[in-house]
Amino acid sequence: MNTLINYAIDKIKRKVDEGCVDGNVGTSERILSVVAGGLILSISVRQLLKNPITAISGVGLGGALVYRGITGKCTIKAAVDQLANEKDEVTVIEHRYFVK
Repeated sequence: MNTLINYAIDKIKRKVDEGCVDGNVGTSERILSVVAGGLILSISVRQLLKNPITAISGVGLGGALVYRGITGKCTIKAAVDQLANEKDEVTVIEHRYFVK
C-alpha cells in the first residue's frame, strides 16, 4: 500500500515538474492547486460517512484542483482570459427628445 502511494506521489511530481506547453496555469499555481486539492480531497474522504452531501462536493472540488494542478489546464481561467482579451465594437446611437 505504501509503495502505491509513493508511486502516485512520484508520478504527480514528474507531471508538475514537466513544462506544460498547452497549459495556461503557471508552475507555482500548479503546485498550490495539487497541495490544496489533496488537502480538500483527504478531508472530504474522511467526512464522507458523517456529512455525505458536503463531502461529495469537497471530493469534486479537491479532485478538480488536483486535475488542474497536474494537467496545467484550467478551463475557467481560459474563459476569463478570452473574455478579457475580446474587443467588442460598440455602436452608440443617440436619441434626442424635445420637450415643449
